[in-house]
Parts: sequence; C-alpha cells; structure tokens
Amino acid sequence: MSTSDKLVPVVEAKTTSYAVTSADFGKFLTTRGAGGAITFTLPAVVSGFKGAYVDFYNVADQDMIVAGTAGELVTFNDAAANSVAYSTSSEQIGACVRAFCDGTSWLMILMAEETATMTVAT
Repeated sequence: MSTSDKLVPVVEAKTTSYAVTSADFGKFLTTRGAGGAITFTLPAVVSGFKGAYVDFYNVADQDMIVAGTAGELVTFNDAAANSVAYSTSSEQIGACVRAFCDGTSWLMILMAEETATMTVAT
C-alpha cells in the first residue's frame, strides 16, 4: 500500500515558538532541529473547531509547551488549564500530546511512548 492509498498527516518541524492556525488541523508538528524551548500556541476555541486536532511531538532535548487561551485546556486533573509543558530533564524527547477540540475546549491527550512528566499551568 502506498502512502497515497491511506490518510497520511502532514509532518512539519518547528524550530521556534509557533502560533497554530486552523490550517494546521490534522498535522503532526515536531520540534526537530530546535535549539531552545518551543511554545505552540493553540487558537482560541470556536464551535466550528469541533473535531479538529493537532499532534505535538518533542524530538529536541528542549522544553515543549502547548498553550492556549486562559482556561481553555482540559488535561489530567484540571478542567481549566492554560498550558501543558514537557520540561523535566531526561523526559523531554519522545513526549507527545494531541490537542483535540470538542467545540468548547482543547482536550489534551498524552500520547508519549514512555511515561513523561507533563506540567500543567492554570
């Protein structure tokens, strides 16, 4: 089966902080090549985003933060977070999170291959 026979997400590396747009929905964004911390900033939620998602994967041995509009992120034990960060030394590479919009919030789904410490800011 060739890649043209199945749905293959667009993979893009970001080496500096980046404001996610609706054009990024369905993409797999990485930090490959980053020389410092990367913050991915999600757009403010609107009902039309329901069902949209973006995946974030940390390839660089740097902090990776996914931020949103204040109180719009839902993550483990926090229904009104501002950001999630992977910044624990030796737990950065391989950290992966999906931001999935339910039309009201960005639901943050941890998808790391290994246990990675995710720091939540409210």
